Amino acid sequence: MDLMRWSTPRVLVVPVRAGRAVRLDVERLMRERGWESAASPADADLLVVCGTPDADTGAAVDRVWNLLGSPRARADIPVRHGVAERLDRARAELGDRPGRPSGRTSGRRRPAPGDRPDDSDDDTRTDHDGDVAGLPMAERAPDRDGLTLDRLHLTLGPVLPDWPAGLVVRLAVQGDVVQTAAVEVWGEPGGRWDGPPAAAALDSLARLLSVCGAATATRRARRLRDEVLAGSADPAALNRFARRLRRSWTLRWATDGVGRLDGRHGDLTGDATQRCRRWLDVVAGSPPVPGEDRTAAVLTALPGLLEGQELATVRVVVASLDPDLESSGTGATS
Repeated sequence: MDLMRWSTPRVLVVPVRAGRAVRLDVERLMRERGWESAASPADADLLVVCGTPDADTGAAVDRVWNLLGSPRARADIPVRHGVAERLDRARAELGDRPGRPSGRTSGRRRPAPGDRPDDSDDDTRTDHDGDVAGLPMAERAPDRDGLTLDRLHLTLGPVLPDWPAGLVVRLAVQGDVVQTAAVEVWGEPGGRWDGPPAAAALDSLARLLSVCGAATATRRARRLRDEVLAGSADPAALNRFARRLRRSWTLRWATDGVGRLDGRHGDLTGDATQRCRRWLDVVAGSPPVPGEDRTAAVLTALPGLLEGQELATVRVVVASLDPDLESSGTGATS
């Protein structure tokens, strides 16, 4: 018996800029079918691309696709029409592939003809400043404590779970501290969000909760988001969810003091905890705080917010700001 036919797929969802409607359908169907989200390519056996990627994003997706272990399947879903059928075909294709002999593979594969040898599998780059016996050495520079440490260049996005579609952040890191940060936006925008504000707030909350490690609350936020979009949400359930998260000391521990912005930034003002509570207010029925150009403000502020942060905190900062690049015309920046 081929156990892959009966196992639960682990799905790496790739949100493409202007592909929000597809992503929402995919996440809803995954939840209804009990499919699991993969935390990395090595953990995934099904890759789902939501929307039509531009050339740069498409190349990044292909590199990530090459990291999935065998058996694997891929679904490219450019539009909402036929989402369920495309997922069904990918699931069937996965079940037809020979299973792994034991457990999961590392996700690595042998290089295929035509692969560029200088492409890093995880889009991580290291600057070099010489070599020893032909082997490159990492660049060194003093860190904030006066120690001389390797400086690594890392790229986050555009293919990363619970990450804003189209966002690319390039970091120079020494030890676990970000020294410099630059921001880019890849792809073309789509239309503005036309759904209920509570659904948008729950969508943002789900990303923040996920990167904070709150798996149960993440699933709850996405289920409530889908119910709001379907018009079947119970206001009492929304209020209970908001009250429970406001009382969560674990969430406060992960977000207090993180990514603090001053009072010139409208609804972005404060730290990650305060921004999270504004989303909870919207979930409970309060109108969203108006903002003129929230996305542009996020992209301008983000490099300065990330510099000096520990690497583990970077994703919490980004998730708490959650720039809506899918509905913004903002292009590449730094």
